[in-house]
Amino acid sequence: MYEACKEARAAGLAIEKLCETAEANFVVDTGVGGGGGGGGGGGRPEYRASMIRAARCLLSSVTRVLLLADTVVVKQLLLAKDKVTHSLSRLESVTNFTEFVKAFSHFGAEMVELAHLTGDRAADLKDERRRAQMAAARQVLDRSTMMLLTASKVCLRHPECLTSRENRDTVFCQMRRAMDLIHYVVKDGVLDSVNAHGEARINGQSPAESPGSLRTRQEDWDNNHTMYGAIRHLEDSVEMTRMTLCGPAVRDRLCQAVDTICERMQDFTDSAYTSHEHRENILLLLDRIRLQVNQLLRVGMNLEQKEPPSPGDELETAINAVLTATREMKHQLQTTALVQAEELVRGACEESELISALKNAGLATDQERLDEYADRFLEHIEHIQEVCKLLRHIATTDSLQVAAKYGEINLRIYGPQVVTAAQTLCLYPTSKIAKENVEVFADMWLNLVGDVKSLTKDISDQITAENKPPEKAGLRISPSAWETRHDQQAPQAYQA
Repeated sequence: MYEACKEARAAGLAIEKLCETAEANFVVDTGVGGGGGGGGGGGRPEYRASMIRAARCLLSSVTRVLLLADTVVVKQLLLAKDKVTHSLSRLESVTNFTEFVKAFSHFGAEMVELAHLTGDRAADLKDERRRAQMAAARQVLDRSTMMLLTASKVCLRHPECLTSRENRDTVFCQMRRAMDLIHYVVKDGVLDSVNAHGEARINGQSPAESPGSLRTRQEDWDNNHTMYGAIRHLEDSVEMTRMTLCGPAVRDRLCQAVDTICERMQDFTDSAYTSHEHRENILLLLDRIRLQVNQLLRVGMNLEQKEPPSPGDELETAINAVLTATREMKHQLQTTALVQAEELVRGACEESELISALKNAGLATDQERLDEYADRFLEHIEHIQEVCKLLRHIATTDSLQVAAKYGEINLRIYGPQVVTAAQTLCLYPTSKIAKENVEVFADMWLNLVGDVKSLTKDISDQITAENKPPEKAGLRISPSAWETRHDQQAPQAYQA
């Protein structure tokens, strides 16, 4: 880095001297007079070539400095992440409270450093999806720390308890997954799959993973299998037929796009929480999309038989029919998902009631009542997961899709752990740490449900903003925008 900075400074000084020399020669030339035959005029092409070389050298040097600086930041962040990983392993292996207190204090200090570095890195990320992934990973680490503390304390206090160990192991697993995601985002999607010995590895950690497993994990992190994406892909393909008509490649692409929509539609139609009316409307609109796409393909094939083939009103009508059907489908899917989400928001008190019932049943050591409330709670978890899944399908931005995806994952992982913590309390009703553990896991659950409610509002607001008709032309529009977008209407509008 030091050498690169020296090189950049030298390149800057070189270009500065060239500028001074060029300025001095320009003064001499102008002082000689209009005839100006001097050597300065003849040397101008040489100065120009030298200036170009110096500018290229400066650009290359500055680029090298920036790349090295970014590499230093990445290595610093990965080093902090590896320290936290090592501290987690130490925490997992402690067997008494004294060792645990020391290890957890050390872990806390390293977590603070990691949080600071990841926060700075997140602010520098340009890609919306990567930024959202980093935010999701940081949130998991932040919220999991207190659960790790209480779950580990219960494990140490009651080492024979299997449910407390399940709580603790789940938190460890989720925190490691979050750090893997941080590593993935920092490396911008590059996985360290093979080490010097030819073994598959990720994040430099053992045990090894196969390259196929790493690819699966990468696809899981970056996939975008949503209805919004599938419908947009179909719409883009349909729009392209205005220029490409409907050749064999286009026909295959359109058919594949429709098949993708049919496949992803099952998350809506197969959901037990989708109303009969909404399910019927979705299926009818799906049939309509198929029908209109087939009509477009027939029109395209007829046009290909003409010499020369050229688009006409019939093709435009077929294209508009498909786009109208997809637009109505998007509206129906948005309505279906938001109706389910709003039902969840209206039932805000249900979460607190279920949590309270689980805790009371555990304190009373009433296993039968605890099992009954656990079944209801797990069913409620399933409902909220379905809502997250549908919200991800209708989300129109990468950040909202990532938030919905990781919200669903966290609900699936941490939701059942509330029941597990209550079962531990049922076994040890007089244990203060077991009661505290239930409270911490319950708080995590309520935070996750709150995230879903906030996400519902954000997606609803985004959809409303996108569906809002454009404002009518008026005096608030700048002259440049008026000239480019409303050339013909401008005089009449200004007169009005």
